[in-house]
Amino acid sequence: MSTSSTAPQTPAISAASQGMRAQAALLPYAILAFGVALPIFVWAGSHAANAAWMGACLAVFAIGWGAFYGVFNWLKTPAADDLRHRARMQILGGLIWAGAVASVALFAHFAGPARETLLLLALGAAMICVVFTTPWLPSLMIVAPAAMATPLAALFLHPEDLPAARLGLAAAALSLALAMLVNRILRRQYALAAERERLLAERAEQAEAARRFARVKSELAETLSEELRDGLSGVAHVLATAARGRAAPTRGQVGVALDAVNELLAIVGGPAPGAADDAPARRLRILALDPEPLGAAALRASLEQLGHQVVSASRASRALDLARICDLDLIVCGDPDAIPGVRGLPGGAGATPIVALIGQDIAEAEAALQAGADALLRRPVGTAPAARAIAEALASAPAANDRDAAA
Repeated sequence: MSTSSTAPQTPAISAASQGMRAQAALLPYAILAFGVALPIFVWAGSHAANAAWMGACLAVFAIGWGAFYGVFNWLKTPAADDLRHRARMQILGGLIWAGAVASVALFAHFAGPARETLLLLALGAAMICVVFTTPWLPSLMIVAPAAMATPLAALFLHPEDLPAARLGLAAAALSLALAMLVNRILRRQYALAAERERLLAERAEQAEAARRFARVKSELAETLSEELRDGLSGVAHVLATAARGRAAPTRGQVGVALDAVNELLAIVGGPAPGAADDAPARRLRILALDPEPLGAAALRASLEQLGHQVVSASRASRALDLARICDLDLIVCGDPDAIPGVRGLPGGAGATPIVALIGQDIAEAEAALQAGADALLRRPVGTAPAARAIAEALASAPAANDRDAAA
């Protein structure tokens, strides 16, 4: 008999499904058991006073057997995967056997001297139903009592059959008690099997997640390899172009190559180039404006680490005064409102290159550039980013005071 390969979603459904499948697996043996019992019944029924009725009883039995066999074949179809329909069909199959047992008990009730023997045989057939309904509790609770009711009722109808009736009742009660005990053990096994299936499903999900992670990791490594290859190709192209020229590489070519190298280092997580490599060849006089004391200290330390002379201001008005009277090479401005003021200064002071100190907001960066900044430097300030921003500002807007500051 075929079974569904889909794992049950919950332990309760799994237990019911396992019980029905276990009962269905016993159906061929049930057909065999009743086939073996049929000759015994025919032999005993031939001694009955109403032996002529046996034909009708066998006809009912044959019809029931055919219907039961139809149910058995239906359980092999994909429609049996629906647990509700499957439950109805299996209970219907059990009730068909119970009806066949009831027809035998009815025949035995009018069998005369063979009455007691035939009723006990009918009760034995009902107990066979108990055995084959044991794996699934709903079938056991419905089919087993239905199968035993008619033979027991017929035994208790005649006072002379009371000893046999009491014996049959005790046997029926014992068989039901044993069947309930076995069913309880089976249900525990069903629960364990359902838990095992759940754990296997979780393990399969974890394995699939691990495979997906490995696949993503492989794709990430491949993407990283492509980015490194493209970046190195760009650096090689810039350097090759510079090498083919007769003159020394321009600052723009060196800056493009340096930016490409820094991007590759950022991709692989390598350290940024040192201050000596990033710093311009000359020492600059820089005005640093930052209203935040901690930010101002960090900015000054980074600029001095690059070898520049730093003049600090914490207010925009003070920075404008210094820009007006001092010979500055660069202004690092942490107050976006001060940039238009610097650009409005007369003479060369208004053309001093400006590096805008900003956060992570894109709108802030766009506003700083529109206000007149030549380059951007994001907080928190690092030595390498500061060197790149200074080089970019000097390249885009030459300093108004193009001279080396005194050491």
